[in-house]
Amino acid sequence: MGYWVLEFRYTDMDLRNRVRPEHLAYFTALHERGMLVLGGPVGDGSGALAILRADTEEQVWEAVAADPYTISGAGAEHVLRPWTVAIGG
Repeated sequence: MGYWVLEFRYTDMDLRNRVRPEHLAYFTALHERGMLVLGGPVGDGSGALAILRADTEEQVWEAVAADPYTISGAGAEHVLRPWTVAIGG
């Protein structure tokens, strides 16, 4: 099991606001399943960061593809990086 850092930017704030309840429900379900460790918007509101736990990068991309922000086009420009936890976890 590894950790992944996901960064994404919002491409349409009006659409993001409309889709936000569905996105939050989806990410809450990922958290309850143990895949999402932490997540939330960055300070300037232009995007968000999430820490995910998964066996493979493919599993994370599948979760990203199913996110209502991704499906609707409200969130794009995804950057995914593997993360080696040195302290904690």
